[in-house]
Formats: sequence, C-alpha cells, structure tokens
Amino acid sequence: MAAFLLWNVDGRPLDGLVQNLVRQHQIDIVLLVEYAFGVSQLSGLLLQDGLFKTPSPDRFGVFVRASHSLNRLRYRLGTRAALWMWTPPSGQEGLIALLHGFDRRNCDNSTRRMFFRRVADAIRRCEMARHHRRSIIAGDFNAQPFESAMTDADGLHAIGLRSVATQSTRRVAGVAAAADFFYNPMWRAYGQQLHPDAGASTHYWLGRNVRELGWHMLDQVVLRPEESARFPEDQLRIVTQVGHIGLLDADGLPDRQTASDHLPVVFHWNL
Repeated sequence: MAAFLLWNVDGRPLDGLVQNLVRQHQIDIVLLVEYAFGVSQLSGLLLQDGLFKTPSPDRFGVFVRASHSLNRLRYRLGTRAALWMWTPPSGQEGLIALLHGFDRRNCDNSTRRMFFRRVADAIRRCEMARHHRRSIIAGDFNAQPFESAMTDADGLHAIGLRSVATQSTRRVAGVAAAADFFYNPMWRAYGQQLHPDAGASTHYWLGRNVRELGWHMLDQVVLRPEESARFPEDQLRIVTQVGHIGLLDADGLPDRQTASDHLPVVFHWNL
C-alpha cells in the first residue's frame, strides 16, 4: 500500500517539515502545491529517504520513491494541473492528477467550473486510451466539496457517494449517455478534527460576507468509485502535528508562522 502526502506549502521552503512528514508517515509519493521553486532544497533532503523529484509544472513539487514509477503524461492543462501514470511495485498502473484550482476571490464560478471540467475530460480521455479507470485527483481545489463546480455533472462531478444504485455512472436529465463521476471522501473528513470549531478542515479564512464558513476543505483527494475498495478512508488524515511541532496556533488555526496556511493531508492507495 502506498502512502501519499498532499500539502499546499504556501510558497515556503518547509523542507524540514516535509522530510519529517515523509519519515513519520512512511510516504511514498509527495504532492506539494505552491512549491517553493528555486528556493527549496527538498530534492537533496528527500534523496536521503529514497525519494526523487519528478518533472512537473513549477507550482508543484512532486517526489516519488525509487521503487515506484511516475511518468508525466502530456495533456495540455496549463500550469495548474498535470497528469502522471503511476506504477507501484505491484505493477498495477494508476493515473494521478495534481491540480491547483482557481480561487473564488479572483475568478468567477464559470471559470472555476470550466477548469474542473477540463481536468475531468482529460482524465476520461486518458482512461479510455489506457483501458482502465484507476484514477485519483489530488490538490488544492480552491473549492469546497459541496460547491456546484465540484459536484455538478458539467463540473468535476465529484460527489459524496461511492455508487448510485451500485453503478459508477448516473443518469443526468437531458443527456443521452450516463455520466461518470468521482467519489469524494473529503465529505466525511470535514469537521472531524479534534479542535472544537465546527467544520475544521484544511484551511481557515474568514471574510466579511454575510455567509462565511471560516474553515474550508480546499485540499482534497477524489477518486473513481471503483477505487474506493482500495482507498482506506480510516487512513485519510488531516495532519496537525509533525513530530513535536504543532501546525496549529493557540486558537487552533493553521499557524503560518510555523508552517503553511494549509494543513497537510495524508492518504493511502492500495493499488
């Protein structure tokens, strides 16, 4: 079973913390968003642990253990998303997409929805070419699991159900063919932190709008429903402690003085 680390490091060289997370959770694949390109010394550090940096857009830092194969696929998704073919020691091939979604403060909902649709379409084309649907998408989505751009059939179509009447597709009004979807386990992780604040998740931001949630589940991993049997949800964790270093401040919020304004996510995939 492979262990993954997903973290938006906020453009900061949090090299020591990342290395300690790799050791603490025996990570096989590191997926960093807002990677401190040109500043981070993580490539050299993780070599000590048997992980190598693999080519990716500059905003990402992707590292893989030597016993795994991770080859980037050439799909034109811009600088905010990339696809890899992953082959773990088992020899079973899987597809991994890493993305950094557009934020709602600078982009309207239509732009964000179109981005998710393009990612979903690219994965579908790749699945058809490789004749399997062993796929996951991870990253800072800059969207809540329940936003329409995430859940709707003309967006990413990632929902909180593993199946619909035992099927991995569902009927959509006005569409001839059944629509495939992704399963989003982050619905169940929302609000499960030990801190008493409701909705505790991976990022905290509180504006002045009438409707504000405070806690936002921006950092997510979604997967094809067929993969849920190989995705142990009891090992999906939002990390708040790295060794003796806490990632939350005295108020229980992500401590940017110590680390990032996002909390890391650890998950496993038994491919």
